[in-house]
Amino acid sequence: MTTFQVPDHFPAETSWISACPGGLWEVRRRWIRERQRGDSTPMMGSLCKVKVRRKTVTGENTLHTASQELESTASVDSSEQASSYPRSQDSVLQVQLDEWFVLRMGEGQCDITEGCLEGMRAGEMCEFTISAWNTKNSKAACSDANGTQIENTTGQGLSQQADCFTLQLHSLTPGQESWQMTPGEKWAWVLSHKQRGGQRFGKGDIWGAADCYCRAVKLAITLNGQTRGNPIDETSKGGVDGDDNDAALTPCFDKENELAESADDSSIPTEEYKTVKAELHCNLSLCQLKLGQLVKSRDSSIKATELNPKSTKAWYRLGQACMQLGELEESRMAFGKILELQPDSASARAALKQVNSQLKDLNSKLGQRLSKMFN
Repeated sequence: MTTFQVPDHFPAETSWISACPGGLWEVRRRWIRERQRGDSTPMMGSLCKVKVRRKTVTGENTLHTASQELESTASVDSSEQASSYPRSQDSVLQVQLDEWFVLRMGEGQCDITEGCLEGMRAGEMCEFTISAWNTKNSKAACSDANGTQIENTTGQGLSQQADCFTLQLHSLTPGQESWQMTPGEKWAWVLSHKQRGGQRFGKGDIWGAADCYCRAVKLAITLNGQTRGNPIDETSKGGVDGDDNDAALTPCFDKENELAESADDSSIPTEEYKTVKAELHCNLSLCQLKLGQLVKSRDSSIKATELNPKSTKAWYRLGQACMQLGELEESRMAFGKILELQPDSASARAALKQVNSQLKDLNSKLGQRLSKMFN
């Protein structure tokens, strides 16, 4: 098989942070020996036949065994389905070790494996190490897919211990980059991520749910201006919700938008787009709230209320995040907005009562301090 040396501009080693049900992990990937020739690499929708193994032998023996297995294993084709493997709260790698399986890129079954597959070509192998990532002094314990305990003690950032694996890409089917998709194809991915996020949240996989909602939001952003009933003018170019950050990430090519407008089967109804995007931000806000990411939760809920001012769930998430941040006036405003929309909401009344009580205590303490200062 013809090979060539890794180009100087291609990084021999890369690192990033990935999410698993148990939290965040730092991943370091490096290529094993030479790269294969070719332009075909995994993209969204690609079916990839892969094998992940814990590294327990020398690199030479691993490569030799891998070469023999590649010759005797059938290639993946578009008629196959992604392998079914239940996600586990105790597993870092959401795949079975030491067995060939089929993974569909973009679905987020295993964020670590998908990240390692980016840029790989059929017949290649890479080595990757994973280490628990925590921002506070804590002890992170998880298992690999075979149930073997991976336990790490961390300080500010990366743990001192790391587990090493090899990833082998046997074959793959063609996929698409997001910019190659039609609006309808992107929307199908958005709805799929949203549904998967709800399923993961229901099973207590908060990190996994947040990952799904983030993937959906990123794709939804690229659909700004490609919805039916949304003419191309100076006000609409900034995005459906007028979010400058969204607009900066969204290509606004008039020709592409005109094509999307004329193709009813490939464009998205504006109201449906806004409703789903608001729900995504609202769901993401709840995940971030449960993960202790209070500022992000507040910002996500603000976007949700801007997209759908009548969403009581979005206002409630905003009230919760602001209350935990100590932004009591903002929290009171959010809960008050719910009562305007839904006067019989018992949860909003209880939350508003709690906020008013905290404000009363705060004002009382402030009054005592001022009294001591001037007496």
